Amino acid sequence: MAAIELASTEGFTRSAADVSLRRLVHYSLSPVMKSAFEQVYGAPYLARMLFAEVGESPNEDLFLRVEYDGEIATNGATYAQARQDFAVLSGTRQSRELMEAFLKTQHAPEASFEAALNAALDAWSIGHISLQAGNENGQPDQAAVLKHRQEQLATSGIEAAVLERDASRAIRYRSLSDTELRSLIHE
Repeated sequence: MAAIELASTEGFTRSAADVSLRRLVHYSLSPVMKSAFEQVYGAPYLARMLFAEVGESPNEDLFLRVEYDGEIATNGATYAQARQDFAVLSGTRQSRELMEAFLKTQHAPEASFEAALNAALDAWSIGHISLQAGNENGQPDQAAVLKHRQEQLATSGIEAAVLERDASRAIRYRSLSDTELRSLIHE
């Protein structure tokens, strides 16, 4: 909610064209998170946030992950890691790294929506398995991932949205229904 309020204020005081994800994160959100984390007398904000900005072309897309201590990672990258066309968010660094490692092998910019959805579900399953196992086992095999995914989907719904590049629309995401997604999932 703070990010939306900051973007609205920034757009009102300057112009909508001046509102950028980099500006909001680097000059507003990250300093607040860092300050709260370092505050001795109050409870820190324990939140990890993932933001996406859709560009006019895929190489202009931007993903920014803000950690609870104010650290910023761009497009899943750090100073020692190259830019990626995807980003993930997870409860621990180890589970995030396992998910990113999986997506590095599976990500294909020309992939169909169905293939991208299934890769995302597998990455989520890898992260979830890692969190449950305490990050001790490394990358699970494909059979374990598929089994875990099937067990979770049998009892849970899918909440997802897709980012769209259509510049004629002010809102560039579209919520997807659980029913719409289930017809695309490989078993």
